[in-house]
Parts: sequence; structure tokens; C-alpha cells
Amino acid sequence: MGTTEDRIKEIEEQLKKTQYNKATEHHIGLLKAKISRLQMEMESHKKGGGQGFSVPKTGDATVSLVGYPNVGKSSLLNALTGTESEVGNFAFTTLKVIPGILEYEGTKIQILDLPGIIENASAGSGRGREVLSVVRNSDLVLIVTDYEAKGIEGIMSELYKVGIVLNRRKKNISVKRTNSGGIRIHAPKHIEVTAETITSILKEFKITNADVYIREKVSADDVIDSMRPSSVFVPSLLVVNKTDMPYSRERMLERIPQGLGFLEVSARSGKGIDELKNRIYERLNLIRIYMREKSGATDMERPLVMTHGSTVREAVRSISREMMDSFRYAMLSGPKRKFREIRVGLDYTLEDGDILTIISRN
Repeated sequence: MGTTEDRIKEIEEQLKKTQYNKATEHHIGLLKAKISRLQMEMESHKKGGGQGFSVPKTGDATVSLVGYPNVGKSSLLNALTGTESEVGNFAFTTLKVIPGILEYEGTKIQILDLPGIIENASAGSGRGREVLSVVRNSDLVLIVTDYEAKGIEGIMSELYKVGIVLNRRKKNISVKRTNSGGIRIHAPKHIEVTAETITSILKEFKITNADVYIREKVSADDVIDSMRPSSVFVPSLLVVNKTDMPYSRERMLERIPQGLGFLEVSARSGKGIDELKNRIYERLNLIRIYMREKSGATDMERPLVMTHGSTVREAVRSISREMMDSFRYAMLSGPKRKFREIRVGLDYTLEDGDILTIISRN
């Protein structure tokens, strides 16, 4: 094991032994910053990851099944999509990425069954870097475990080591380096992290002179994330599979990290699968837009699927550039609209179920 990996493990052990409270939060923030910087150094020294998996993205969103070998990811893919991924009661059944499509509420969601993650996957063990490169491009990560619930924190750690940040959004933090003056922090009052901790984190990343602009409440973790330009922020769900088998639920609960929500399912019996489909759809935060022609005919079979917060501009652009160039205005109606039909421009925000008519200049 390399020197950098040794140092990371030493700091991680120190972090585990440090109880979080007001007196230790600065120390904990600094330890996390050290780990993150060392992980970035490791990434910069790696020369590629070997032959990667070729996974063309299809559908309206992509979900990756991530977990240790033999937790039932292939069975779960089959239960969700009907795809015949090979199932076996031994490790490493899946040696390539198996895609399937979940059709739900008018959307088509690509589900990827990935080879099992093992310890040190982020360093390349078990083709881990190739697997994690696929996860980086996902819209949702399903962390799959079984009733033994082993290694959940280990999986999350392997993801974070390559800059995959789960269940946090990128905060509005910008750092502008200067030639002198030290570190000057411009932030709202009552943020969760102290100026001292922010300064220490930046110095850990070799930044000694800078203006730091923080425009919302942030934690030390958010500041550290902002120091890693390669970070991607992805929502996740924890799925406990094989719950049709005899097991101790109390023991399982002890192994699930505190505060981490989860869903119990059985791919074999079908228990919880319908609820899981719904939870996947909700976590992807999708909206469906139905296009209406000038004649009044509306295509209710295949909606335009976008993410929450999308505007008319993004809807038009996704249809065609020509339509964007000739756009005049749009007529909008829908079940969540107060008025029967309204005239809107490109910057108007869409809602789920909206019916949209594009009026062109031509």
C-alpha cells in the first residue's frame, strides 16, 4: 500500500475515534480536509483506469446499482425492468454493465447493474475505477445491500474518494485567489462553520491568500467539497435486499449509518418493488411536459421529461434549435395552474403535467 493511502487510513482512524461536538468540530473539519486533499493527490497521479465500460445513456434518466458482490443487484434489475441479467449465488456474477429500462409514470429510466464494488475500488481494485466512472455519470445512485447490511459506509467512502458526493447539493461558494491580504471571508451570519475552520481548510489546500464568497448557510463539508473541482453531486437511495430470508432486523438496523433512510425489498418475492419504483421516480425529481400542437392535438403518450425547475427555454431547446430560433411565445396550461391557459416567455418555469404549445414567428 502506498504512503498516501497509509496516511489516509491513519487520518480516517483518527476521525473515527473523535467524537463530534462543538469543541472538536474544527479539528474534525481539518481532518476531513486533509483526507480530501490526499485523495485529490492520488487522483492526479493515476494515469487512467484501464479499459472502461461502454454505457450509452438512454431514456430520461440513469440510475446505477452500486453494492458489494452477491447482494442481489442483478435480481433487483430484473425485478425493476424485466431485463434478464444473469443471477447467481456467488460473487462477481456481473462482469460487465447490464442495462435495463424501467417504464414508470410516462418516463423511461435506465437502470445499470454494475459489477460489485470491493474495498479499495477507488484505487482500481476489482475494476473499481471503471465502475465508479459509470456511477459519476448517473442521475441517481442506488446503494444496494442485503439483510446483513455490511459495508455501507465503506461503499459511500469509495464513492467520495473519487469525488462522488451523495445527497448533498453544490453550495454557492466561490474562492478567488489573490496575491496578498490573507484569507478574507464574505459570508452571511450564523453559518455552521467558523471563519477559523474555513481558513484552515483553505490552507490545507495550499490557499493562503483569497477572497471567499459564501452566499448561503454551509458546513465544513460543503467548503471541502468546493475545493474539489471534479466533485459531482448525486442523490442516492439505500436499498436493503433479500428481506424475504430469515434475519435479525435489529442487527441490520445497528449496521445502517444513523440518519440514513432506507427501503427494505425482496427482488425474489417482489416485496417493496412497487414502492422502490415510486421512490426512484421521486428522487430523480422529474417533471413531464405534454406538447400540444396549434391544432389542439396533445401527445399524452410520450411526454417531454425534464428535471424540476426547468424553463420553457430548456424545453424548446431540447426539441430543436430551429424552434428556438423562431420562438415567439408559448401557451401553457396544466392541472397545477391557477388559470386555464396563460401566455409565457422562455424564462417561465414549468411544472409537472404542464401542457405546452409553442408559437413560432414563421
